[in-house]
Amino acid sequence: MSSLPSELVNEILLRLPVEPLIRFQCVSKLWHALINHTDFIQRHLELSIAVNRERTLIFKECDVDPPLNCFWARFNDEQIDRALTKIRQPLRNEKLYTQILDYCNGLVCLHDYERGIAIWNPLIRRYKKLPFEPIENPTGFTDCRSGSPDLAFGYDPVNDDYKVMRVVQFYRKIEKIEATNAFAFELKVYSLRAHSWKRVEEEWPKELSPRSSSASLNGAFHWLVGPPTPARSSETLLAFDLATEKFREYTIPVQSDDDSVLGLEVLKGCLCICVNVFVTRNDVWVMKEYGVISSWARLYTIEQGAVPWTFEYCKPLAYSKDGKKVLMEQDFAYLFWYDIEEKRGTRVRFRPMLKSFQTATCVGSLVLLDGDILIDPRQKKRNKRKRKSNPAEGLNLLVEAMEEVG
Repeated sequence: MSSLPSELVNEILLRLPVEPLIRFQCVSKLWHALINHTDFIQRHLELSIAVNRERTLIFKECDVDPPLNCFWARFNDEQIDRALTKIRQPLRNEKLYTQILDYCNGLVCLHDYERGIAIWNPLIRRYKKLPFEPIENPTGFTDCRSGSPDLAFGYDPVNDDYKVMRVVQFYRKIEKIEATNAFAFELKVYSLRAHSWKRVEEEWPKELSPRSSSASLNGAFHWLVGPPTPARSSETLLAFDLATEKFREYTIPVQSDDDSVLGLEVLKGCLCICVNVFVTRNDVWVMKEYGVISSWARLYTIEQGAVPWTFEYCKPLAYSKDGKKVLMEQDFAYLFWYDIEEKRGTRVRFRPMLKSFQTATCVGSLVLLDGDILIDPRQKKRNKRKRKSNPAEGLNLLVEAMEEVG
């Protein structure tokens, strides 16, 4: 390799998975500098996204005591590892439940109310814990209406930065709770690049409250929002641009009612709204062209009889390679592939069976290579046995990458 031009070495290394790249940092100072360079990390990520390299499902177990465990399973098209591998996550808390806030570019954002927030790259076992940031009550407001902040995580491509937004809604007791002066919001954004929080000067629309978890896409956070009163009507899509720090509003093609609930997700680079009509059906609407209201279209409907089990809430995770099937998470307890053309589902089974979980999808990414190392004693032993049993693995991967470059 030392006789090859540096440009060719760069192209070869770009085609390798993250695990051998971590090891190859020790080959030389030149390779270490190359692998850690921001341009290399960004190009490697872009290639991973383009070819779905090292696509991985992350499972955060929920209904266990203590709620510590995370698992992963690699999947290539419709082939998903049936045996789950236990992994260590950075916010291990024996008392409180750790929540997956969101995920993008191989990173997963975690939160619990005692240990705070962490951005985690599970494939390279690096993380960054966010500094504590106190909540500042606006003058005249004492109570937080929602009971807990709304949090969002995503990527700002304009500034090449990963950000977390915290939205805290306050209210004060006045005669007419519907009045706009009854509510106030505190908005703050954390920047991974600056490793600090700052207040957002733009005001949240006071007549609107979040009604869904956030979804991050195209350098913006998104929520389904509606009036702060209990009435389930007049819902819209609210976007917050991470670069300009301005809000935008879009109309949506459906509304919830007493028998349904809406969820906001991202599927293959498109915003989508999941309409879950209780024990009846699941509709998914997709905004095919970002920001264009007329591009909303219904992607598919899963009728209750299309799968041989009942469900209350479903959300899409990923397409199959041919785009004819969608991997679905059902009721935080099961996964199944849904065939859009055949209109039928096939359940995915794992070992061990998890009673309740959250999911995230990742690709091979070196983002957070400069983060704190998450040491897992179990993984250290597995890696040691693996290196003993297959010492030529790294060399074989290099040869394959060289053949790919030609």
